[in-house]
Amino acid sequence: MSNPFLEQILGSVLGGATGRSRGGDEPGGGLPGGMGAPGGLGGLGGLGDILGGALGGGGVRGGLGGRNAMLALLLPLAMQWIQRNGGIGSVLQRANQRGYGRQADSWVGTGDNEPLDPGAIDEMVGHDEVMRMSQQLGLPEQDVKQGFAEILPEMINQLSPEGRMAQDADQVLDAGQSTLDGMLAGRGRPQG
Repeated sequence: MSNPFLEQILGSVLGGATGRSRGGDEPGGGLPGGMGAPGGLGGLGGLGDILGGALGGGGVRGGLGGRNAMLALLLPLAMQWIQRNGGIGSVLQRANQRGYGRQADSWVGTGDNEPLDPGAIDEMVGHDEVMRMSQQLGLPEQDVKQGFAEILPEMINQLSPEGRMAQDADQVLDAGQSTLDGMLAGRGRPQG
């Protein structure tokens, strides 16, 4: 089961978590062993391998593998949040209304993504939602905020190739959500 959108997000976010470049900025995509390639994850065996590697690294709390697992488990919750809040366009509008328009513009644009401070997640997502995700994953709220601050810009970046939001961005997000839910359900992850 392969989903290029999810592979791009997970590859970029997990590659960033290893302290290497994000996405396909360099040959090898910055992932261990040169497994990524511009425009995709190239030689990596697919989404199952990414998730297997992320989730097999010592549990959610254990070291780098734990960080990767946390990001992989937070991704479907972030996708669900976007869907429940009206889709990508509405989330970008929310960012603008809350004073994060410059950052949101950079995620859609072709340059580097401006980071979102984890403290901004309470404003963007809502404290109650952060608390719910924290309880669902069994993680401290600060970890959820940090992970969400990494995942949200990358999702929007991947859905806006060439500096424009793809017309089918919400459908791509829905398909990615379905794929990821199915894969994670097989690992005994509670659904949100």
